[in-house]
Amino acid sequence: MNKLMRIMSENMNISAYTGESEGAYEYRILYSALGLWCLTSALSEKEGKKEISKNAQTILLHSLLDRYLNVCPLAKQFLTGIRNVDIAVHIRNVYEQMGYLVTLEDNQNVLNQGGETIRITDKDSIFLGIPKEEYWMNGLGIHIKNSGREIPLTEYLVRDNLMPEEYLMSCFNICDFDEKDIDCLELEFFNPFYRGKISEAWKKYRNADMTIARKSPIGPFYRAMEDTDGRLVFAIENNNDYIDSKTGAEFRRIYIALRGYYLNPMIVYICPIDKEYSHIKILGQIPNREYYYMLLNAWPQKSFTDRNNFIIRNELTTQVISLLTNIGFKAREGEFYG
Repeated sequence: MNKLMRIMSENMNISAYTGESEGAYEYRILYSALGLWCLTSALSEKEGKKEISKNAQTILLHSLLDRYLNVCPLAKQFLTGIRNVDIAVHIRNVYEQMGYLVTLEDNQNVLNQGGETIRITDKDSIFLGIPKEEYWMNGLGIHIKNSGREIPLTEYLVRDNLMPEEYLMSCFNICDFDEKDIDCLELEFFNPFYRGKISEAWKKYRNADMTIARKSPIGPFYRAMEDTDGRLVFAIENNNDYIDSKTGAEFRRIYIALRGYYLNPMIVYICPIDKEYSHIKILGQIPNREYYYMLLNAWPQKSFTDRNNFIIRNELTTQVISLLTNIGFKAREGEFYG
């Protein structure tokens, strides 16, 4: 590893895990470094104001990435070539959505100076901003030992306290349903008993008393259930929320809850790697609240867009696993295969 990478890894306290390739390790260092640069750029001062335009942040991160990859070509496969996804926009959006950056009306970003923290363990909190005290990086998250103005996690994520079955019952309240002029022969139904990918779990028959129906893969979507007279009734299901927002991709929660309700839960594996790191493997797609929070605690493994595999420090696993089991995942211990 070259001298620049060594210095950056020490400054951000990022060590390699056992058996990690040079390219994968450099990718994790660069991913966190780009995040830190994105935040630091918002402290740029012009005409007495510390702010930066979104466009300028994007240009800066592109320039830095090009320079980094000239030095670390092995990291390129993890950071570039992802179709329709710009890593600079991706990083900036995570920070905007998760409270690190505040966007003004003129599209300028300023760094959050409120000193808010989210407690993870007795010795680790996420800091929303750049602290003056010692800190270290986990994915895109800045972590410190002490807590500041602490925000409860559910409040930070704007997440309710409903357990999976309670959430499901709220979605399938018969008062919200009625008969609709729909030809059931045109519908496909989600099969909550299917153990494969969600995209492959759609059948022309219905085998659950509560499920999701659709006319095509792009919709429209309906919640479907039987009323007390055995008639099939429907309610419109939103499947097209703001996909990049903190509260986006929320429609995924109902599929997780349905699988759990019918005793076929989606699984999250905790795969120990060594004394410092573990691999989190998520068999299913998660809402953005949980996904963005993962990015503040861990590194996507296979590329920066990987939503299913994360490298995480061992002491941070308890909270993120609890976050996933609270929406219906079942946690199991697994093996790490690299």
